[in-house]
Amino acid sequence: MKRIIAEAFRQPVNFPHMSQVVYRGDKVTVAADAFVVSRPSLLADFVAEIVAVGLDASDVTVLMLEQERKMHEEPFRDALPEEYRATIQVAGHNPLDPQCLAMLGVAKDDSPVMLNRTLVDADVVIPIERHDKTADMWHFGMQSVIYPRFANDETQKRFLFSGAKKNREKHCAALIAEVGEIVYALGVMMTVQILTNPQDEIIQVIIGDAKEIGKILTRSLARVEIRSTGEV
Repeated sequence: MKRIIAEAFRQPVNFPHMSQVVYRGDKVTVAADAFVVSRPSLLADFVAEIVAVGLDASDVTVLMLEQERKMHEEPFRDALPEEYRATIQVAGHNPLDPQCLAMLGVAKDDSPVMLNRTLVDADVVIPIERHDKTADMWHFGMQSVIYPRFANDETQKRFLFSGAKKNREKHCAALIAEVGEIVYALGVMMTVQILTNPQDEIIQVIIGDAKEIGKILTRSLARVEIRSTGEV
């Protein structure tokens, strides 16, 4: 797995090498989804590649939900290299805790957009998520690992209850568009996407420009669907 991750970092898609994206002294937040957080060794391998660019490990914060932090922080730290095992920052997101939140800006309806403070305060945000993770309740398109996963309680409830609304598909499309707007406002242009097989085994890691990777994955999924229906 380390080899697959290292290769992805060496060859980002339509995006500068990580050494040209982050610099020593930058505050970096790694926003990880449930799939990654629940695999501490995998998360540690990603963080090791990021620190290897030349960052001070104490400037790197790994963000997960607070309930995940209680379960996975210790095994995650154990999987890190010993030289910075204790200095990597781990933050747990609590959507009900005002101290966890900061205002990114104002939405179209003039309501405040509240995100985890480590995301808003970071110089660079690196989202890591499994692509097309249908079992993840926070899945509203690529980059939803950032929003609504690490938003305030009101926003999370609005997204989670979307399935009960009429015209569900239209409503979900609007929410996916909202995710894109918020992530853009945060200044996040890159993504780390993990592709898995039906057995949840990792088959590929892709790093680079989010829009370009989105196009690539859409074309790939379309080819899979064509083959599955027998069309040529």
